[in-house]
Amino acid sequence: MPSQQIHALLIEDDPDDVLLLKDCLAEIGMGKIKLDYTDRLSRGLIQLNSGIYDVILLDLNLPDSRGLDTLNTTIKRFPKIPVVVLSGLADDAITIEAVRRGAQDYLVKGDINGPLVMRVIRYAIERKQVEAVLRASEARYRTLVETSPNGITLADLEGNVVLCNQQAARLHGYENAEAMIGTHILKLIIPADRQLAATNTQKTLNEGRITNTEITMLRKDGSRFPAEFSTALIRNTAGTPTGFIGITRDISEQKHAIQAENRLGVLKEEFLSSVANELRTPLLSLMGFLDLLRAGKVSDAEEQNKLLTRASKDANLLLDLVNELLDFSLVESGRLSLKLENVDLSKIIDEVSQSLQDQAKVKQISLTFTPMNTNLIADADPLRLRRVITKLVENAFKFSTTGGKVFITGKLMNDTIIINVIDEGRGISAEECERIFDKYYKLDQAPGQGISGIDKGLYIEKQIIEAHGGTLTVSSQLRAGSTFTITLPAKR
Repeated sequence: MPSQQIHALLIEDDPDDVLLLKDCLAEIGMGKIKLDYTDRLSRGLIQLNSGIYDVILLDLNLPDSRGLDTLNTTIKRFPKIPVVVLSGLADDAITIEAVRRGAQDYLVKGDINGPLVMRVIRYAIERKQVEAVLRASEARYRTLVETSPNGITLADLEGNVVLCNQQAARLHGYENAEAMIGTHILKLIIPADRQLAATNTQKTLNEGRITNTEITMLRKDGSRFPAEFSTALIRNTAGTPTGFIGITRDISEQKHAIQAENRLGVLKEEFLSSVANELRTPLLSLMGFLDLLRAGKVSDAEEQNKLLTRASKDANLLLDLVNELLDFSLVESGRLSLKLENVDLSKIIDEVSQSLQDQAKVKQISLTFTPMNTNLIADADPLRLRRVITKLVENAFKFSTTGGKVFITGKLMNDTIIINVIDEGRGISAEECERIFDKYYKLDQAPGQGISGIDKGLYIEKQIIEAHGGTLTVSSQLRAGSTFTITLPAKR
C-alpha cells in the first residue's frame, strides 16, 4: 500500500457530487489525497496526459460521453491508471459491467464516507499494481512456453488437449496450435504404448507427476517419432485436480546418435578382427618358413633361397600392414605428417603395376598401366602414395571376375595430375559409394565370390591423398565396374 500522498483525478459534472466527495476526503485529512477535478471527459483526458495520477474517479454519464463508452475510452487511453467508477446505484447493471470490463471498483455516490473512499482508492491502486505484475509474469510465461524447444500441452481430466504451444503442433505434424485443440492425448501415442500412457495418467493422479517416460508418439500423417514424455497434475486454488500439463521432447537425434555409436562399436570390433586376420596370415607363413630353415629340413640351396624370398615378401607385407595401422593412428590423432619429395608419379605407378603382375596372373586378370603423359611431377610422399595406388589396384582385383581387366591411367591436365584405377567388376551401389571412405566401413561380400571386401584402407588412403592437397573419389555402376580417381597438384 502506498505511503506517499495519492494524486487522484475526479471526472464528474455534478457540483453536488464533487462537493460530497471533497467533504468525505476532508474527514480523513486532505493531505493524504490530492484531488484534481474536471467536468468533461475530453478535459479529463487532456489533464491525465499532462500530469501524473495514481487513480481516476470516473462518472460514466458526462456531457460529452455516456455509459460504458466513457470507461472504454479512458482505459484505452490510460490502461496503467486504475479507475474507480462513481455510480448512483449499488446494483446498477452498467456499473457491474464496468467492473467486468476493467474498472478496479466502484463507489455509490449516496453511500460514501471518508474511510470507505480511502480504502477503495488504495485497494484499486494495489489491484492495478498486482495486475501489472501478473501481466508481466504471464508475458514471460508465454515467451517461455512459445520459445521452448519441447512440446507443451494442457489437457483436461478426460485427456483432451485444451491448449498447446506451436512446438507441440510441429512435433505432431499439425499446421498450428489451434488445430490440436480437442485432440485426445491417446491419439498422439502409438496403440502399443497407450496402455503405458493410461497407467502413467493414473500414476500422475496419485503422485502428482511422472517424468521422462520413453514413449513412441504419432504425427498427424501416421508417422512415428521417439519421445520422452513428462506429465504433472494441475490443481485449482482449492487443491482439486483440473487437468494435466505434458512436456514432449523429441529424442530422435539422441536415438540416432546412440545407434550410430553402437554401430561404430561393432565396426571397430570388425576392424580389429580384420586387422588381426590380415596380420596373422603372413606372420604364420613367415614363421613356417623360418621353422623349416632353422630345423635344417631344407638342405638344397635353391629351395632355401626360395623360402627366404617368400619369407622376405611376407615380412614386407607385415611391414606394409604395420605402416598402414600407424598411419591410421596418426590420422586419428591429427599427427599425420608427409615426407615430401619431388617425384615422378608415372614411375611410381609403373613400379606398382610391375609389382602386382604376379597377383594379376594368379587371379587371371589383365593389369595395364597407360600413362598419357610421361612426366607426372609432384611434391609427394612416395612410400605413402605407392601404398595408396597399390591398395586401389588390389581392391580392383577383389571386385573383378576371372578374365577381367584393370587399367591404371595417368595424365596432366591444367596443373593437376589425374590418376584413374579402372575395373570392369561388379560395381558399387550409389549408397555404398557415399560411405566407402567412412572410417571402418566395409563393402558387403560379393555373392559367391568369397571376397573379403574393402576395409580400413580406403579411409586411410583418402586422408593421405587429402593431406597432399588432392582428392580421392569413386564413380561406379552396378555390373559395369568402378573408377577410383586421384587428383594431385602438379609441380611446375
